[in-house]
Amino acid sequence: MKLKRFFAIIISALMLLSLTSCGGKEIPDSEGWYAAWASAQLAAGINETPIKPPLKENTVRQQIRANIGGNKIKLTLSNEHGDIPAQIESIHLAHLLDPTGNAIDLSTDVKITFGGSESVDIPAGQTVTSDEIDFEFEALDDLAVTMKFGKYAGSTPTSHTGARCSTWIISGDHVADESFEAEEVMTSWYFISELDVWAEAGPRTLVLLGDSITDGYGTTTNQFERWSDEMNRLFNANPDYNITVVNEGIGGNAISGGLGPAARDRFDRDVLNIAGVRYVIILIGINDIGYASEDISGTMIDEFKIMIDKCHENGIKVYGGTIMPVNGNGYYSELHDSIRTKVNDWIMNKAKFDGVIDFAGELSNPDDPSYLAPEYSLDNLHPNPSGYKHMGEFAYQRLIEMWGEE
Repeated sequence: MKLKRFFAIIISALMLLSLTSCGGKEIPDSEGWYAAWASAQLAAGINETPIKPPLKENTVRQQIRANIGGNKIKLTLSNEHGDIPAQIESIHLAHLLDPTGNAIDLSTDVKITFGGSESVDIPAGQTVTSDEIDFEFEALDDLAVTMKFGKYAGSTPTSHTGARCSTWIISGDHVADESFEAEEVMTSWYFISELDVWAEAGPRTLVLLGDSITDGYGTTTNQFERWSDEMNRLFNANPDYNITVVNEGIGGNAISGGLGPAARDRFDRDVLNIAGVRYVIILIGINDIGYASEDISGTMIDEFKIMIDKCHENGIKVYGGTIMPVNGNGYYSELHDSIRTKVNDWIMNKAKFDGVIDFAGELSNPDDPSYLAPEYSLDNLHPNPSGYKHMGEFAYQRLIEMWGEE
């Protein structure tokens, strides 16, 4: 009996050591895979699909910025929205010398393999994940993913259409070139959906689920001005925290529709299945409101409740972002502002979120809260770069305050 009690005490102690709470305040639970970068996937439109030259049989160099560092990675590719298999003959990963150009540091260039093979076919509607690859990089390093396509790439490539950074395309095989003269420069990502890094115990993945405000509409190409970018800079400058902020925004997206898969339908893919996820901030709903012809606040709240329950069932802390004002924009009407106010009141006072980040209160015009503050507004709907920076600073500070209270 005494021996059983001894083992019970030991097991209880181990369970307490494995508990997670927040950032640098927590006791690390285990080593594992964490998302160093990810993006939400949808079908590329006509304007986002390369034509001269097309993807098939040609080379595409795409840039991503790593949120945390490491020395072992896995790359996930998605053909979820493709109509035929995507054939990729070779993929390389290297350090990008400058985000405004496609030159790479050849000394860092590595081949990405799949089951030991350089080539991979991604079936329509599916994803594939690479082998574990040795590759060393630091947080906020700019990386280049260079892909040589085969003769099948699909007429509707799976993409993240609002990359906010350059993608370079050239005819032929240039996958191992130090640089090249691109024939086409796009601002979308193609087929790449997640870069995971192996890390010792301690990191935490924070996912931002949202629409164009999270996706960074109106930011400057290659300048990394989204509020997620600002949060990553702040967390990386703070040695007490080891947080990787993953942006899962889609421009035009909505809880129940909009561009790309509806947020309620992509929630599992873009939140629950992200490597190492421990936290999520939900800031979405203005597109639902903008197109509403009747009061949909109850429907929106019901969908938020489902998202909250899913997070808590999976041990994820979830924070609600209040929906910002849009007076002066075409989305505004008395009905729409009434819906927004009702939803925000629920987020602030009645929801079971683990905390609230009151973007609406922070960025609204103090003289008329139905408007964004002019110093933060791009078009009375989206923040300008100063507004995004302030959002990132505010969200970062609120999280640290909330974690400090736990």
